[in-house]
Amino acid sequence: MIMMVVNKKKLKKIIISLAIILLVILGIVFMIKKGNSTTTFNRFDSTESPYYQGTKVESGYVALTCNVDLGWESEYVEKILEVLQKEDVKITFNVTGRWAEKNQDLLLKIKGQGHEIGNHGHRHLDYAKLSYEENLEQIKTSKKIIEDVIKEETKFFQAPSGSFGEGTMKAAKELGYTCIKWDVDTIDWKYREEPDVIVDRVKKKDIQDNSIVLMHPTKATTECIDDIIQIVRDKGLKPGKLSDIF
Repeated sequence: MIMMVVNKKKLKKIIISLAIILLVILGIVFMIKKGNSTTTFNRFDSTESPYYQGTKVESGYVALTCNVDLGWESEYVEKILEVLQKEDVKITFNVTGRWAEKNQDLLLKIKGQGHEIGNHGHRHLDYAKLSYEENLEQIKTSKKIIEDVIKEETKFFQAPSGSFGEGTMKAAKELGYTCIKWDVDTIDWKYREEPDVIVDRVKKKDIQDNSIVLMHPTKATTECIDDIIQIVRDKGLKPGKLSDIF
């Protein structure tokens, strides 16, 4: 009788030990599978958000970006270049492939004056609603057109209207781009005849080291871009390009 009790106790311990070992093994297998599935997800499905500010530590700069995408704004691009040359400031112009194709001389002038060229997609569409394949086609087409003209690699991609979807991020990253948005929007496309409104708006923004200012070539922007530059300088920062803050 005593022997049976002992055996039962031993058997119980053995069963418990085996159960613990089995649970440990199952846990390890689960973690491995989870790890593998996470890797696959990150590689093919997961997207990161575009940058709203630069990544340099104490860059001392604020990036001024000007998105050029239609065609009617070309005369204002010329005037913006005049102000930038006078102020001795170099910024980033994000252009669409369609605009670059039709305005090659002006694009070369922008580059020739020391400004940076970024990719703004081929056509001005809602990229968040496009499939991965459509995003890839739009961004890749624009990349080729722009780089064939300026003979230089483009590093930054800014989706039209800042509309980034999962397919947009995946396609842009595969093409080697750093995806950017902004933290200071002038909304100059809306106040294209009201430079004072734009200046007041920018003054109220929390402009910081590594901030990104979004502009467009409008009549109002040509009249107040020097004020925007001064606002940045008054904060003890330098107005510059995206590459100055990344």
